[in-house]
Amino acid sequence: MPKKNIFYLLLSLVFLTVLDFIFGDKEIFLFINRGLANPILDFVFLKILIPVFFLLPLVPFFMLFLKKYRKLGFVSLISGPLFYIIGNILKFLFSQPRPYEILDARIIGPFHTSTLSFPSTTTMLAFGFALPIFLKNPKLGFPLLILAFSVGLSVIYTGFHFPKDAIAGAFFSLLLALLIDKFINKDIDYIITKNG
Repeated sequence: MPKKNIFYLLLSLVFLTVLDFIFGDKEIFLFINRGLANPILDFVFLKILIPVFFLLPLVPFFMLFLKKYRKLGFVSLISGPLFYIIGNILKFLFSQPRPYEILDARIIGPFHTSTLSFPSTTTMLAFGFALPIFLKNPKLGFPLLILAFSVGLSVIYTGFHFPKDAIAGAFFSLLLALLIDKFINKDIDYIITKNG
């Protein structure tokens, strides 16, 4: 795994965290959620990006059928749901309210959510699918990483998460992806070669 890619990804997340700290989490949320709101962006987020997000699990699914990428696809398909579950546990521990419970937030989209906000499990799911591929094959994983960042932006724009929720979801996912890469990949090699 190229350390340079991890450094740049981590640097991007630190940069977003610093911006969030300087300008204020609630202020950035209101700017993205209400200040940028318009029918064109509503259409883009709801009718274009949400369907495109389904590429995040589809790409690793199709990778299962290519011997060269089978392991990567397997790790990605396991990581997405695993990160989502871990995110829900963290959400319960932190017990932070949704933006629309404390601010005049604009909510768009037919989504059913819990009342807990931090971290964004949707963002963790997206990064869970994208990061294992990006860390092993940056050329293949970079478009998925861009999609994962778009998921983080969309949960803010649609009114369901503060910026800190999405940034934390990406941070937690990166940490989990690095742990999986370090400690579990050898076991996955064994499982795949034994069963595949």
